[in-house]
Amino acid sequence: MAGLRKFRLKMPFGARMIKTALAVMLTVYLAEAFNLNSVVAAITAIINVQPSLNRSLRNAWEQLAVHMVGVVVGLAVGFLWAPGPLEMGLATPLVIWLVLRLGLGEVVMALVPMVIILSSPREAFLTEAFNRSIGIFIGLVSGVLVNGLIAPPHYREKLIEVSKRLNEVMAEFFCSLATRFNNISPMPDEEYLSKRNEIKSLLTECRVYLELWKEQSGKETKQLPWQDQLLERYIDFNSNLYHKSKDIYEATEERIQWRKQHGNPSISPEFEAILAMLAHGNKDFVRLNKRLQGSLFEGESAEHYPVDEEFWQEMSTFVDQWHERLTGSHYLHAFMFLAVVANNLKFANRTAKEFLNIIHENQDFGCVAIQEKLKEN
Repeated sequence: MAGLRKFRLKMPFGARMIKTALAVMLTVYLAEAFNLNSVVAAITAIINVQPSLNRSLRNAWEQLAVHMVGVVVGLAVGFLWAPGPLEMGLATPLVIWLVLRLGLGEVVMALVPMVIILSSPREAFLTEAFNRSIGIFIGLVSGVLVNGLIAPPHYREKLIEVSKRLNEVMAEFFCSLATRFNNISPMPDEEYLSKRNEIKSLLTECRVYLELWKEQSGKETKQLPWQDQLLERYIDFNSNLYHKSKDIYEATEERIQWRKQHGNPSISPEFEAILAMLAHGNKDFVRLNKRLQGSLFEGESAEHYPVDEEFWQEMSTFVDQWHERLTGSHYLHAFMFLAVVANNLKFANRTAKEFLNIIHENQDFGCVAIQEKLKEN
């Protein structure tokens, strides 16, 4: 992954850039072959090489409608008055109002043909409007065809790749922070911030690829196959771990600070037993998360895991035994730090089990029933 990023820095030409260049060259060649103004056609082609074919097709129809608004207003104003700067100024707010009123959005592409028409002699109005319309059409078709036929993007594969990387980094970071709480060993600030930034970047990348994949497939989230619906929720799961990791980091810092202020008191056997339970819960999450990755991405069979409170009830028994020995503010402070880590580990383990159980129940199943369950959730 690091090598790929270095390659991108050295070679900043992605597939979309190359396709945009090809669309521009094709558009200009065709426009000049028909003695049309190639500038407007090229601009239209650039706009319509979108990140996904679905978006490109949608954008093509929108640009065609926007262009017609500019042409109609330009012709109307030109015939009623005369072409010139004043008429352009009068027509501009009218074009903007119409575009927004129709919900088209691309105001600039409506203003371009209007300005070009009103900058022409009166006798050239109809010819200019026809030429610009043909040029826009050539640009639209070139952009859509190049985008759809040449190296179409595979966003789902990229989404899965980045999601796996996100979870690997996130789980390692989360478990490391939980371990450091047990060992009273704070993560260095530089390492902590570096990991946070890396995870935040991966989360953003996942969200972008998810939206592009949905656009490419032309489907809403609830219409996606159940595996893809789980993938979106899986990204949310890692996002929650990202926020909860901050809580564990801050609890560790506060615990260390509190212990320093009180002379680093020795840890009682009862509290050691609680910390051992936390360590066990941390190891459980590592195991569950690994199995979840295998089931979600590698097609491995998932087992059913009971989602119950047995483990945490056992921990409560240890907490009660510890409370019998320690009371007052010392107990309250230590308990607050402990509760943060315990609750976050509980969330991580419970959510991983819920994912595995959904996969287990539906791995040899059609997608209709699971979609209904997901809607209920």
